[in-house]
Amino acid sequence: MPPLVALLLALASATTLASTKRVTVPIALPFQQHSSASASAVATAAEPSAHGLQTTQFTQTAPAPIASSAAASSVAAPEPVPIPLTLPRAQVAASQAQASSRPAAPLATKPPTSSAAAKPASTTPAVAKTAQPKPAPEPAVNIPLVTTAPIKAPRYPSGHPEAFVAEFEDYVAKKIAPFVPGVAIVVVSGGQIKSLQGYGVRRAGTREKVTPDTVFRLASLSKPVAATAASVLVHEGGISWDTTITSVLPKVSFKNAKYGKQLTLRHALSQSSGLPRHTYSHYIDQNMSYADVVNRLRYVNFVCPPGKCYAYQNVTYSLAGDMIKQKSGMSFESYVGKKIFEPLGMRSASYGLNSYNASPNRAAPHIANGNRWVPTAVVANWYKVAPAAGVNASIVDMSKFLLGQVGRRQDALPLAVLKPIQSRVTKNTPEQNYYGVRKAVGNTAYGLGWRVFDYGRNKNFVHHGGHVKGFRTEMVFNRELQIGMVFLSNSETRLARDVIFKFLDMHERAQQAARAKKQ
Repeated sequence: MPPLVALLLALASATTLASTKRVTVPIALPFQQHSSASASAVATAAEPSAHGLQTTQFTQTAPAPIASSAAASSVAAPEPVPIPLTLPRAQVAASQAQASSRPAAPLATKPPTSSAAAKPASTTPAVAKTAQPKPAPEPAVNIPLVTTAPIKAPRYPSGHPEAFVAEFEDYVAKKIAPFVPGVAIVVVSGGQIKSLQGYGVRRAGTREKVTPDTVFRLASLSKPVAATAASVLVHEGGISWDTTITSVLPKVSFKNAKYGKQLTLRHALSQSSGLPRHTYSHYIDQNMSYADVVNRLRYVNFVCPPGKCYAYQNVTYSLAGDMIKQKSGMSFESYVGKKIFEPLGMRSASYGLNSYNASPNRAAPHIANGNRWVPTAVVANWYKVAPAAGVNASIVDMSKFLLGQVGRRQDALPLAVLKPIQSRVTKNTPEQNYYGVRKAVGNTAYGLGWRVFDYGRNKNFVHHGGHVKGFRTEMVFNRELQIGMVFLSNSETRLARDVIFKFLDMHERAQQAARAKKQ
């Protein structure tokens, strides 16, 4: 090539590069603007850790000028507002690891190590090397934008049996809300909603307030929803609690064929499958498809016969959803929508990441970063086990679910549906039910999608919590006492560990004061 031509071509190339404006965009924070599952996956890969905000950067050609401030927010995320934590960083990280209700709890069960199990497992390619077929994304539910007025707790003097409602509302407002990004609560007493509140913001760094209609992820608080749907199907005669899993799902197999054929819907929902605790939950964390995880159940040794021991599960629990799908003739999510969400009027409740992103009023997840809470990307993996961890709902939705569970909506959830799931099925220890060494706790068990325990002089409290990255949830009630509470937060706050017993203690003190006043 002649030198003059080469020189001209080099100058033209340099001019082209100089005229292309390139920008660097942080992808860890503006996750909530991503509307597709693939975009969410990119953001998830850049999640900031609890020990320092780590943003992965990429370079792209500058887009056309953005016309609106709303669109601009998808490019430049606001600086997170410092929200004080209640604990030093190390203790925050430790408390997160101890949250036993989270779907993605550290796996106690590792892949089989015996020679019989290890050989077939080793022939399976590693997750990272396996080309996973991409399932069609679930259609987003049309989530309406609704506005519900908060309900302020009535104020009663000391000695009134319902004085505890305002006391609990004040506790959340003063002792929890200032130390988390956002929180929402509902309190039921006398079978009626007495407090319905939202505090804080949906996303740190904005003024988007948490309202009663703000949608949160429920994490493992999704399990009672699935169990309620199963109980409806049993009540309708579509299935039995003793229907075996393999009779409905013949492609599911287990290493011990004898025990595998004994596994029933009741065993799956009562956490008494006989498999080791958290069997293959780590594969969900690794983004393996649900179908492939279920296929690997054939490599797992049972630790006890089905129905004979308690071990918390997410994967085998979700087999109940597959059974509902086969027996009802519709998808699990559609069945829950038709039989639970619609009859109870849970207008914002949905399943899946697409529906979460489609919610116009949704809370962003947050993690601890030093002495503040910062937004993080949505972890989509746990939506794959929808019966175990897939529900999105507002505190208004959960107030309606709570009223249904305490028996105030028998037109939708008759007692014949409620009693089986709220009764003790699988005995366990307070530690297994994650109540620790509280002296007043006793007679702990797992029902069907619910934990059940006695506390002090009162019997049969029903409870479940949930924890997925950036969210904590708790729900407790007593159908006989006609009281209940739901707590939703868009942070992994350790304060959620104590909230159910704060509620129960305040209730008991109010009853004691009322009795003393009468005397």
